[in-house]
Amino acid sequence: MINDRIHLDVNDHIAHVRFARPEKMNALDDKMFQAIHSLNDKLREDASIRVVVVAGEGGNFCAGLDKSNFANMLSGGRDDSVVSDLSTRTKGITNDPQYAAWMWRELPMPVIAAVEGVALGGGLQIALGADMRFAAPSSQYSIMELKWGIIPDMSSTQIMRHMIRDDVIRELTYTARVFDAVQAQEWGFVTSIHENPLEHAMSVAKEIVVRNPEAVRAAKYLIDQSYYQSAADGLLMESELQEKIMGSKNQIEAVMSVMQKRAPNYKD
Repeated sequence: MINDRIHLDVNDHIAHVRFARPEKMNALDDKMFQAIHSLNDKLREDASIRVVVVAGEGGNFCAGLDKSNFANMLSGGRDDSVVSDLSTRTKGITNDPQYAAWMWRELPMPVIAAVEGVALGGGLQIALGADMRFAAPSSQYSIMELKWGIIPDMSSTQIMRHMIRDDVIRELTYTARVFDAVQAQEWGFVTSIHENPLEHAMSVAKEIVVRNPEAVRAAKYLIDQSYYQSAADGLLMESELQEKIMGSKNQIEAVMSVMQKRAPNYKD
């Protein structure tokens, strides 16, 4: 348990992360943001973790920012010290709230989100940070920030532009409309729909675990970087990464395990 907001279990090289504030639909308060940042450190410290599966407890993924965060605004105040801090980069290229969603992209191992119930506002932005999103048929989504008179500011604008059509992003952002799983899949917000998204996420995670972990991490890094590179830089990166992998112990083990028809025994 991480400060009573997140459950973390690691078994068979899979880290199972669950947002654990079900009474508030796993809404984001200060303790949840702190827990996500602490979680990042724990996941990076454990070399045995090859895949992360993230879900929410209580039938919901995450309802976004806790409404109590708006209490100061409702009382007529604007805390300029907080607002001005948003422009301060505290986690690499992000501020603290942005990192709660962006950090899933920066984790070296693949991340799979299993979405049940709602993924609204910041909750959707966190889900978008994952490599894949498997959704329950009844799940609901929204770029909800304009409902509260603000803009999406947890990194989703930099992720969606590579996934979703520009006009769809604009319509959903300007209207703050709630949309369902079928629409989410059609538009590219979710990978696929499943009656039990967590079960499916775990199944895919187990498929990834049997692949060379060094190659999986390199592939994630290569794909992430490809969106921001010229063709020349991308092709060079392919070659440089491949040079490091080819002939390594884990790459040889991948080949031997296939040829000998046995489970691989990789070194973490």
